[in-house]
Amino acid sequence: MVMTPALRTVRLLLLAAVATLALLVTGAGVAQAHDELLGSTPVAGSTLEAAPGAVELEFSGDVQELGTEVVVTAPDGSTVSVGAVQVDGATVTQPLAADLPGGEYTVDWRVTSADGHPEADSFSFTVAGGEAAAGTTTDVGEAAATTDTGSSSTTWIVVGAVVVLAAAAAVGLRGLRRRS
Repeated sequence: MVMTPALRTVRLLLLAAVATLALLVTGAGVAQAHDELLGSTPVAGSTLEAAPGAVELEFSGDVQELGTEVVVTAPDGSTVSVGAVQVDGATVTQPLAADLPGGEYTVDWRVTSADGHPEADSFSFTVAGGEAAAGTTTDVGEAAATTDTGSSSTTWIVVGAVVVLAAAAAVGLRGLRRRS
């Protein structure tokens, strides 16, 4: 089969488009490797005999101070987190008010991972008694799964690659028609 210049051009354009698509898709996995919550103190869903003095979150990588927020809500709906949240590498600590009554507490958290991507979720724990000592905690354990609240760039990469492939095919077909 003799390959005409137009057919060679189409072939090269399609090859370039496929190579671009492959590079974009394989690069997307690395870009989406966001930090995730590994554990918490108190452990999500746990029941404590006494209220903790703070909530501690442990992430898979360092988090940025910018945008980091932890709000702990008491059973009556009041906020019991006090003072500024503290970020130390992959650990986020939020002090709590003293003399917390028994009941279910909700922890709503939001952090910015090292790659700049926001992560947020919530979990709860229950205090069986009340009025804990300031340093009472439980072991770090499995926490609620994180929810990715950002938009995925993979969809846009695939859409862009399809547009590139369609444009390459259109240019190639146009060239073939002109030569015919």
